[in-house]
Order: sequence, then C-alpha cells, then structure tokens
Amino acid sequence: MILFYLIFNKYSHLYSATMKPILEKLTTQEPRYSFVLQKDEFDYYPTPWHYHPEYELVLVVKSTGQRIVGDSMEDFEDGDLVFMGPNLPHVFNNGPEYYRGDPSLRAEAIVIHFNDGFAGTGFFELPEMASVKKLLTNSRWGLKVLGRTRDKIARGMEEMLSQTPSERLLHLLGLLEALSISEEYRMLASLGYVQAEMQEDANRLNKVYHHIMSGFRMPITLAEVAQVANLTPQSFCRFFKSRTRKTFSQFLNEVRIGYACKLMAEEHLNISDICYQSGYNNLSNFNRQFKRIVNKSPMVYRKEYMLK
Repeated sequence: MILFYLIFNKYSHLYSATMKPILEKLTTQEPRYSFVLQKDEFDYYPTPWHYHPEYELVLVVKSTGQRIVGDSMEDFEDGDLVFMGPNLPHVFNNGPEYYRGDPSLRAEAIVIHFNDGFAGTGFFELPEMASVKKLLTNSRWGLKVLGRTRDKIARGMEEMLSQTPSERLLHLLGLLEALSISEEYRMLASLGYVQAEMQEDANRLNKVYHHIMSGFRMPITLAEVAQVANLTPQSFCRFFKSRTRKTFSQFLNEVRIGYACKLMAEEHLNISDICYQSGYNNLSNFNRQFKRIVNKSPMVYRKEYMLK
C-alpha cells in the first residue's frame, strides 16, 4: 500500500487523465430521510477514484493527503471543505504514513449526499432558489469553500449530527443558502475540463438496479442479475462490489428492508405479512436482516415509529 501511494504521488499529474473513474451507487438505509448525512472514521480514506450522480459536501475533520477533483490536484488537511456536483470524478488519498498502522493517525470526515429532487421536484426552480440553483450549477467543477463561510458551514455540519430529521433538512437548506450568497470559494476543476466517458458503466448498473427494484418482492438469484449485466456471476460480484461497496446480497436485503419500513409506516399489516410482501419467505431471516440493517427488531421499530 505504501509503495502504491509513492508511485501514485510521483505520477499524480497523469491520474485524472488516464484512470477511468468508478461509478459509485449511493444508497440510504433509512427510507424516511431524503438525503444522507454521515460521519466517517477510518484508518485512511478507502474510497477509490470515483463519481456518482449525487451532490456531495465533504468536510475533512481530521486527515491530511492529496485531493483530486476532476483535473485539480491539491493537498488537503484538517478543515478542508469541498462541494462537488453530480458525476464529478474525485478521490481523497492519504499520505503513506496512514498505511503503517499508527493509531494516532485517523481519517475522519462528515459527508452529505443529496440529489436534485431531495427537497421536492422543481424546488430549485422556484424564484427564491435562484442563487442556490446557480451554486448547484457551479458545483459541477467542484468548489473549495474558504474563510468565514468555511467556518460557518463546518459548524453547521457538526450540529446536524445531533439534530432531528426535520431539523437536518431545514439546516441543509440553510447551509446551501449560506454558500450561495458567499463569494468565499473557488472552482477546482478547470473550466475546460471534460469528464471521461462513463456511460457504459452507468447503463449496466442502471439495468441491474431496475431489475432489482422492479422484482425484489420475488426471489432474485445472483445468476439472474449477472445475466442482466451480461457478466459471469464471478465478474458481476466484482463489478457490483467495486461500484457500490456492497455485495449483491447486502444491497438486496437493504432494498427489501427499506420497503418493509415503508409498509410499516403506510400499511396496517402484521409483521408476518410485511415479511412476505418484502420478498422474504422466512420470518426468522427477515427479523435477523431487519435488526442487522436497522439496529432494532421490526416490532420495536414499529412501536417507535408510531410514537413519532
């Protein structure tokens, strides 16, 4: 790993031009949330050179290394704050010292992911959102946030971690507004930057997603989805894991449990009926997967939801 970093650092000026970024599919396990907020803690940042259709606001809480966004390559340190638009390839690489097992070195970040429709279809087309819409347009090149605006947004992201879902939503809109009226940022990728061709990967993964989302309530086999992707089962497993950071079975279970949560919120069904309508044919397996993903049993989840 250290040797890889040294080679990468020596030839980093060729990185964005020669290596094809990976399409990463981001999912949220909690169906009641319209966007993703998470605090990540690693020995070193594990995500490879990648892109995704969501906007990303990322605050480096603790870490150093090199950040590549499009054709921009810069060092980063604690407090680095970047806002990136959809499908913009990027990666955060730590220095070689992070791969030596030193417990005092950590890679921590707060990350927000959202898509165009997270606040409702057409929301950013409202006249009141004109400045935010311009910000979203500029984010296609990646924006490094600076000065007092950086301090304000960083504090806001920290505060969101302890807020209720509705408070988080309002707070995110406030952060976007604060960014949109500030001039304390600069573009990272060059204006002439042309993104690499990514359509083949996107089409293949979207076919797989469509197949899963339209049929998850019925049995779905690995061989079946591999055929949809026009890959062997072994190649499909590597392809899917590298793009989503999940195995096929992990993703399928998350989709099914997310649907089960939706049924609990909208339907007056017993747990057994929800189990079978969500694609499971075994109640004990359903209970086990539900608790693994949601961190509570279906019965406890339903009781807590009804109290809200």
